[in-house]
Order: sequence, then C-alpha cells, then structure tokens
Amino acid sequence: MKNKIPHYFNEKQNVINLVIYTAIYAELFILFFAPFKSRTWVENDWQFLFWVTVVVLVAMGVIAISRTIMYHHAKHHDISIIAYACWILGEVSAMALIYSIFPFTVLPDFTTQKGLTFFALFQEALLDTLFILLIPYTIITLVCIIKSKNQHIQELTHQYKENISPNMYIFYDEKGELKLSVRPEMLYYIEAADNYIEIHYMANGKMQTLLVRNSLKRIETQFYNTQLVRCHRSYIVNIGNVQLLKKTNRELMIDFSIENLPNIPVSKGYSNIITELFSQTVQNETLPS
Repeated sequence: MKNKIPHYFNEKQNVINLVIYTAIYAELFILFFAPFKSRTWVENDWQFLFWVTVVVLVAMGVIAISRTIMYHHAKHHDISIIAYACWILGEVSAMALIYSIFPFTVLPDFTTQKGLTFFALFQEALLDTLFILLIPYTIITLVCIIKSKNQHIQELTHQYKENISPNMYIFYDEKGELKLSVRPEMLYYIEAADNYIEIHYMANGKMQTLLVRNSLKRIETQFYNTQLVRCHRSYIVNIGNVQLLKKTNRELMIDFSIENLPNIPVSKGYSNIITELFSQTVQNETLPS
C-alpha cells in the first residue's frame, strides 16, 4: 500500500506521549477558555475543575482504546495516510458523541432550560474537540515525520556502509548505533519481537541471540538483494544456511538442521520466492568450481 504512515506513529512510547500531552493540553485549554459555555453549567470553580477532569479522562480513555486497537491492527496490516486521518476523525467523533450525550443524561433540566438540541450540541462538541486536539496531534505528527526522515537518512548511510563491507552483515539500532557485525555464514535468521528484532547467529560454536531495537521492515530494506530474505511477516532467513524445505500441515517450513534451532514458517505469499532462491542456492553449491 502506498503512502503508508511511518512506523513511529504507532510506537508504544509515541502513543503514550500522545495520550499524556493531549490530556495536559486539553485540561489547560478547557480551564482557560471554557468551550461549550461550560463554566455556566456549574456553580463554582471547583465543580468546573472536577467536570473538566472528567471530560479529559474520557478523552484519554477514548484515545488509549483507539490507539491500542491501532497498535495491534498495524502488526498485521499497513495503515495508509488516508486511513490514519479517518481514524483520527473517528476518535474526535467518538469523544464529541460522549460529550453530547453527557448533558442530556446528567443535566436534562439544564439542557431543556437552555433549549439545547442534541444535534446542535454534537456539532459544537465536534468542532471544539477537533480544535482542542489539533495542536497536540500536530506536534506528535511532526515529531514522527522528523524521526522517519532521520531514519531514512540512517538507512541510506547503512546501505552505503554495507556496500563498503560486503563480507559482513552490519546491524544498527533505530538510533544508528552499531550493535552487531557478523559474517554472512554465521547468521541464520531474524525474528520480529514487537518494536525489536531478535538476531540469531552462531558464535563460538553456539547459537546466540541479540535483541536490537529496530523493525523487520527496515532490515528487509537494508539487506535487499542479499541472502537475507523475508519469508514471513515475523521472519527473515539467511537462505544460504537453509538445509531443507519441507511441507508440514499445509505449511512450508525452513529447516537449518541445527540442534535446538526451530523450523521457520514460510507464508504462502513468500513460498514461491523462497523455493526458487533455495533451488538456486543448491544449484550454485553443486556446480563444479
């Protein structure tokens, strides 16, 4: 899918920052500007502070639930910019709906006295909520875009370094710090682990695992056109170390023939390319030198 949002938009820390910063900004904004003519709904400032806090907590709850759903959805599906914009509009609409229902259920006499209709209140709540969230959402979006641009520059730098050292696979974390340099024949597979990757390689005759904060997608891009090949949404394998392909319960499995090393599943979408690359590797190994 084209025009996907950067992965930073859906990182746990950025989601937490969004909820916290939005809550603080919304609390201060409502206290100072009192949208919806809300200060006239209560008798004193303490009551106003209490209800503002309730309103902000509702907003935090909606955002937290929404972003949790988005976080798990993004693990299996790409999110386009248009879909992300619609998601934000859904969050705003959900909050506006709650804010509109609240006066009619908690303060029915007040809404009747003021001649408020649900549609008019919802329309005002939608516009005011959108305006309140505009600044914190914009700030978080800009931060994510800047991070994405910086990551792209780092990836180009890494690719250049890889071309300089073709006999080594060099791994960096998302900040560009060197974490591992390993010979190709010593590397077996890379596994996605939330916002991290697990690199499985041989050292001193034993299998080792290194956890690095990075994404499988960036690793796939960095090592494009090498023996590191994507075979599953959660795995990249070193096709040069694959010893056997076998079909188990309708699923193609990769076997490295190494004790205590698990078989790696191959998704249907990758089965043809994995089979073809494995066949080419076997043919190259059997050709006379």
